[in-house]
Amino acid sequence: MLNRNFLGFLLLAAAYGVLIPGITEPVLHIVTTLDKAQLANLGKEALLGSPDIPGFIKSMASELFNNVTVSGTVVIQDTAKSILGASEALWNDGNRTVAIMILFFSVMVPAIKAGLLILNYGLQRYRWGKTAGKISAGLSKWSMADVFVMALIISFLAIKASAGTSTLVETNITFEDGFYYFLAYCLLSIAGSQLLASGKQTVQ
Repeated sequence: MLNRNFLGFLLLAAAYGVLIPGITEPVLHIVTTLDKAQLANLGKEALLGSPDIPGFIKSMASELFNNVTVSGTVVIQDTAKSILGASEALWNDGNRTVAIMILFFSVMVPAIKAGLLILNYGLQRYRWGKTAGKISAGLSKWSMADVFVMALIISFLAIKASAGTSTLVETNITFEDGFYYFLAYCLLSIAGSQLLASGKQTVQ
């Protein structure tokens, strides 16, 4: 029982240690590029296909396009935000309800749970310790960190799937360190909580 409690506390300490970089480091990195050759072709088609442009201008434009070689890409978006950074951006854009929900489930709930667990296992003999344990157990039902990770993965797959639908615009998305830190927090906190709960049941 003692070993379970010690290991549980150790895992929880590690979980809250990786939570900090998990919410402050970039989670997803999105880079959107524009293909210059495709853009030139679209411009050529739009110009030559317009009925309002005189024929001699179309002839000159066609010759010009044929003699000009366009290649390469230009970056039109390069975004890498952390959970806190995304919350700040949502807040500034007026989506304050979503920003508050993200902060509540990814920052406030873990912080409150950590304090309650410390009280529970540090003051087990006292009324406050038992009350803290009950509140922590109830608060666990509102912990949606694992759901948040799944939402990030789904977003990643959705953007990845839609990235190849256009030859003009290409979107590349990658997971950054913040995602793996936050994922580690979820796994370690679940394992630590289960060990502490099993140790407590053994005592009872």
